[in-house]
Amino acid sequence: MKGKSILLLAAGIAGIAGIASVMSANADAKYEEPGWQSVKKENEFEVRKYPRVIAASVKVTGGDSNKMANRAFGVLAGYIFGKNKSSKKIAMTVPVTQEVAPEKIAMTVPVTKTTSGKSMTMKFFMPSKYDLDTLPEPEDKRIEFEVIPACSYATIRFSGLTDEDRVEREIKRLQGFIQSNGFVTTGEPVLAVYNPPWTLPFLRRNEVWIQVKTETQGDD
Repeated sequence: MKGKSILLLAAGIAGIAGIASVMSANADAKYEEPGWQSVKKENEFEVRKYPRVIAASVKVTGGDSNKMANRAFGVLAGYIFGKNKSSKKIAMTVPVTQEVAPEKIAMTVPVTKTTSGKSMTMKFFMPSKYDLDTLPEPEDKRIEFEVIPACSYATIRFSGLTDEDRVEREIKRLQGFIQSNGFVTTGEPVLAVYNPPWTLPFLRRNEVWIQVKTETQGDD
């Protein structure tokens, strides 16, 4: 991964307390998930082609991954729970995705890890019935809507906790799969989580996604 520019996305999601209150209203609810077409599947690895989707995103800075994730999740959860100009509630969807990028600093030696100056971008996919014209306007001006074009992701699915070491291992395994199958990486790793935090670790669905393109496969 280029200079570890996306650094270990997981700690914040695992620590999000607010997700419990969002999902606890109906623990058995079936949340909408963006439709996708399987291009290649090999055990826990899969290459999927996703359609165009709309996401609400927020970028936060400062603090460790847990604190940033809590703040980002609170902003987006507030929006879908009615903190918008129409006071309209929007259905929760899965997955919640998270990207963490460290502050860009000049190269020095020796190389050391740092957690200062990071930013986090969290995204909620909007239900498919909405478009940019029908989504309520957020009260929080930090929320932005993004149209994500149809694209393909190489993914790896795993259960258990999403601590930094575990996510780093899964990223490396996915990168090995991508390389061995001749795919070309066109994006950085993203962590996707599907379950509320009270879910038993062995029942959880976690994934790492990396956007890819190959010579034989184009995206719409």
